[in-house]
Amino acid sequence: MTRGTPFLVLDALGRSLARPVPLLLGAVAVAAALLSGMGLLLLPAARGAGGGGTEGYLLAELGAAPSEAAIARLGSEVWTWPGVDGVAFRFPGETDPAPVAARTLVVRLLTPEARSGLEARLRALPEVVRVRYVQRAARAQVPWISRVVALVLLVGTLALALGLGYRAVAGAMGLWGRELALLRSCGASPAQRRAPFFVLGGLVGLLGGALYLGACWALWRWGALLPYLRDAVPRFPQVWGGLLLWGLAGGVGLGLLGALIATVAPRSHS
Repeated sequence: MTRGTPFLVLDALGRSLARPVPLLLGAVAVAAALLSGMGLLLLPAARGAGGGGTEGYLLAELGAAPSEAAIARLGSEVWTWPGVDGVAFRFPGETDPAPVAARTLVVRLLTPEARSGLEARLRALPEVVRVRYVQRAARAQVPWISRVVALVLLVGTLALALGLGYRAVAGAMGLWGRELALLRSCGASPAQRRAPFFVLGGLVGLLGGALYLGACWALWRWGALLPYLRDAVPRFPQVWGGLLLWGLAGGVGLGLLGALIATVAPRSHS
């Protein structure tokens, strides 16, 4: 039976395409769960009492030589420095937090005391042409209730992803019910009978991960036009590796978990 496993997988997948809507809904739910998790991670935490005070920024103007990939690596490195609260990129003509005339790395300081040390480190970088310091009134912090809402949304989308994944795989098992009964009567092991549906669940999760990455790309391209996303979106080029790992591994994991639920507790007719 082991040699026939690829045939069983292909046949089960072919049958499943007769009901594509549950599979697509499951993939969309997986993408929504991944986006909810990323949103919870990127949601800025409230610091201090909020309201008054100022924010300090170092604007490091970059030369024309560094490539976009080199700038992304540079931003990722600067983000790890002590005293850095955030890193973003600005292009000529942008005005947040101050007007810039060239490609600029914007470094938000955690405290004003961090200015001197960070400014010296930035000036020492070969990619940096000029560094200037600007201040502005501190933005209002995101209220704590936003994190509660984001957490509830994450739990809800995870439950939806698992539920729709279960329904998609259980529906495919229903379409393949006679074949499952025949395999059982022929002595096929439970692992062999479940293999096609684990593959199906993994593919649904993989499609969900691809949808999630597409949404991240769209946010990177156009999300910076929204004031709330300006600080978060420019970080995407620095963490594409993490986004790929989170999207593909997380998506496949959710898909496989939904398939596991469906195969361990199948419907009575399957």
